[in-house]
Amino acid sequence: MPEQSHQLAAILFADIVGYTAMMQEDENSAVKKINRFRETVELISSELNGKIIQYYGDGSLLLFNSSIDAVEFAKLLQEDLAEPQGIPVRIGIHMGDVLLQSGNIFGDVVNIASRLQAMAPPGGIYISEMVYRNIANKKDIESVFVKEERLKNIKIPVHIYEVLTKNNPAFIQPETTVETVTDSSIGNSIAVLPFANLSSDPEQEYFSDGLTEDIITQLSKIKAYKVISRTSVAQYKNSSKSVKEIGKDLGVGLILEGSVQRSGEQVRITAQLIKAVTDEHLWADSYDRPVSDIFSIQREVALTIASVLNTTLSKKETRQLDYIPTVNLQAHDFYLRGKLLVEKRNKSDLLVARELFQHAVNTDKSFANAYSGLADTFLLSSFRGYEDPVKMLWLAKKNIDIALGLDPFSGETQASLGYWYYQNFDWHAAEITYRRSIGLNANQSNVYVWLAILLESKGEHEEALRIYDQGSELNPMWDFLLMHKVRALANRNSKEAAILLLKNLIEKEAHDQKLQRNRYSDLSRLYWYFNEKTEAIAAAAKAGNMGLIKFYKEGDNSVLLRAVDNYYSELKKRSEYISQLWMGLDYAYAGAREKALSCFNSAIALKDAPITLLLISDYQFLNIKYLSIALITRKIKQLINF
Repeated sequence: MPEQSHQLAAILFADIVGYTAMMQEDENSAVKKINRFRETVELISSELNGKIIQYYGDGSLLLFNSSIDAVEFAKLLQEDLAEPQGIPVRIGIHMGDVLLQSGNIFGDVVNIASRLQAMAPPGGIYISEMVYRNIANKKDIESVFVKEERLKNIKIPVHIYEVLTKNNPAFIQPETTVETVTDSSIGNSIAVLPFANLSSDPEQEYFSDGLTEDIITQLSKIKAYKVISRTSVAQYKNSSKSVKEIGKDLGVGLILEGSVQRSGEQVRITAQLIKAVTDEHLWADSYDRPVSDIFSIQREVALTIASVLNTTLSKKETRQLDYIPTVNLQAHDFYLRGKLLVEKRNKSDLLVARELFQHAVNTDKSFANAYSGLADTFLLSSFRGYEDPVKMLWLAKKNIDIALGLDPFSGETQASLGYWYYQNFDWHAAEITYRRSIGLNANQSNVYVWLAILLESKGEHEEALRIYDQGSELNPMWDFLLMHKVRALANRNSKEAAILLLKNLIEKEAHDQKLQRNRYSDLSRLYWYFNEKTEAIAAAAKAGNMGLIKFYKEGDNSVLLRAVDNYYSELKKRSEYISQLWMGLDYAYAGAREKALSCFNSAIALKDAPITLLLISDYQFLNIKYLSIALITRKIKQLINF
């Protein structure tokens, strides 16, 4: 079977107008013209990375990796052939996915380009809307809208534009204006799907994931857009779902997808912007550059999308897009790897992430976000009870101070500083800093969670829910955020809303049976909290949680208690750090009231950072009512600067 592959390409057809008549009139002259035509095609295409697929009679078919290169080729060809004696050529260009097989190309892209060429006037260059959107922001290329046309065997009408050349005035219909994308329903909500790793080395997976994250970050600098966080789009990696389905899942109108292929010091990136509702391709392009140009490519993608969506950027937004966090690619590689691991939040991945961030700052001591990333590993380890919080908070502040000195306007660094204030019980400073961080980078869904937890703890439940809603708009599939929102709804006594949200999470986790069983346990506890005993038992059965069932039916928590005792016994054997607060929470979830309260009092004495979580009622507690810990919450409030 012949080898075949798909790729994103600009397809160009060019032919000589009236060649048959030329042959009949003067055969020698006609042969000279076609020879000159082919020589010029070969010369210019070699300069602009074009590939001649075939010559046919008086025409040629070419493939370009970039629509800009294709249009530049067309302009140069027309301008060269116009002198000294005119050779009338017409050209058509379209871009999209093509099938390559045995040196030939197939697909609708080829058909559309061919029909555009047949419609173009002598000396003219007709391009499709997709090509137009790629060149619209290029100062040295001018084009005008010609008309909308239904092409043979093509379902959707094609908007046709003409590229202007110095020798050919464009045909313009005065009553027609250039169409732009102005639909507000799609103009401000974008999901960047995980870029496919086409490299032969699977170790480059982090590079494609990091590129996805970086483009999300760049687009997030444009305040007109709501950009979905990477955590929510990650599940669509290698997904069989259609663009329409993904757009509906995430509640967005625009999808950006693409691929990256890294080979040594070279990288090839393709990207295309699609209107989710109609599956209409609004823009597509490819970039073949040195890896060192990766930051420029990310900026170009963001600027091009802004142009396609007719978005006017402020001077501040332009400056932010121009900002390059590091020019050291090795440091950037370390940073990307670390950032992806931090999201997992378990101890082992957090420790590896810490090493990677440390390598990043050692490689580039001016890389501010690498220092704040390093600080986050200490802050998360402190709050989650993995390591001694006194040491962790000191190390976190040391790195935050360095990051602030390098870039005080980094949203990531301000977020780290806010988290540090929070863990040091200075909530007044923490709230101000969290909000400043969101103002600098509104795409940080983790900061919305931290801010909402603070507000919940202060008793500002409606404002906390509003912040959770803002975070879930950016990261609609993030379990960590949504589970906090379930608790907030339960504490507001919004039973139906809390149960529905948790059921949606259970449905979403159908691919992960272990996690789905855990979510059924959460649902069981939620039903129990609302005194729905029958439903609680049914949910516990689906979870396979015999400890909960025994407690519900017999009031016996021995199975739950034994699991917690065994877990902490193993930690003690390994001489690992044990947080009194987190151990107390586990005992509270097991219904061991006295053990839990003892741990909580010890955590207060140690000023354990996460003790402030006890200011929020937790539906998962068993045998513990909040009257039981009223004294504990009063002690905690005395530590906090509200």
